[in-house]
Amino acid sequence: MKQIDKRMARKLYGQGKEFWMTACNMRPECGLLVNAKVYDPNHYLSIKFDDLYNNFCYYNCDNERGRYPRFYMEED
Repeated sequence: MKQIDKRMARKLYGQGKEFWMTACNMRPECGLLVNAKVYDPNHYLSIKFDDLYNNFCYYNCDNERGRYPRFYMEED
């Protein structure tokens, strides 16, 4: 897996590609696989990237697991 930054993760999310989001002290495989293929910006139930990011930080980031998320993608 290759670590990417938040800007790249936002771009992948907008393109409908998959990436991993995990707390910084956790292994990438223990994180959340974001399957953005279901994202449709015109659908009222679709979640925006910033809302996804904020919800992940609120529920998954703490002193033990890590204070911020890291993003990973599969290498080609």
